[in-house]
Amino acid sequence: MPAFYATMYLFEYQKEHNLIAAPPQIRHFETDTIQIKKTISFDHVSETTGISSELIQFLNPAYKLDIIPFVEGKNYAIRLPRKNAFNFIENENAIYTLAAEDASKREKPLPKYFEMDKRIRYKVKSGDFLGKIANKFGVRISEIKRWNRLKNSRLKVGQRLSIYPKKLAIPKSSVKVSSTKKNTKSNKKGAYDLYTVQKGDSLWTISRKFKNVSVDEIKKWNDIWSAKSIKPGTKLKIYKS
Repeated sequence: MPAFYATMYLFEYQKEHNLIAAPPQIRHFETDTIQIKKTISFDHVSETTGISSELIQFLNPAYKLDIIPFVEGKNYAIRLPRKNAFNFIENENAIYTLAAEDASKREKPLPKYFEMDKRIRYKVKSGDFLGKIANKFGVRISEIKRWNRLKNSRLKVGQRLSIYPKKLAIPKSSVKVSSTKKNTKSNKKGAYDLYTVQKGDSLWTISRKFKNVSVDEIKKWNDIWSAKSIKPGTKLKIYKS
């Protein structure tokens, strides 16, 4: 009952406490769906069309891994603001080209979508924090919060978290088994150019300025998890072939 009365009080005196509900980002009738012809990620769409990945995530919550799969005989679609739907269609070939280039330059193909789209239960250990866990599984802090309805970033040792991993965590015991060649390619050393991000740049347009460089490689070389993290003035390492 106390919680009920507290809720009623907030409804009655919301203006006095400046508790004004935020308007919705977008209404359902303002969106449209487009069928996908090849497997793509939210980042591919965002980098090519300029639609923010956060808005794409908001409109497509069913895709936990920020990946929209293509499976023969099944229909998968992306929901976008209606005003941006034409922008997607206009850039559709470029999006698929970017996805194909990233896939061809990966050291190891991504596991099938349905194999990766499995929830794991992670037990928080001493020294863990959200950023560390997010990096371990290749996800965003905001995603971990959303999946577990966390209101803040505080964690308790022993706490169980639901995680939909985008990459497989490598046990410490298996690090020695990994080949030197793979480690060298992932964390490339040697001569590199420093590229300064310009206004209007995206990871895709930057990759096109250099020979045999993919978006995936730029992300690895500069520890970038999201296209939103690059801004005009950001310095990016571009290793020479």
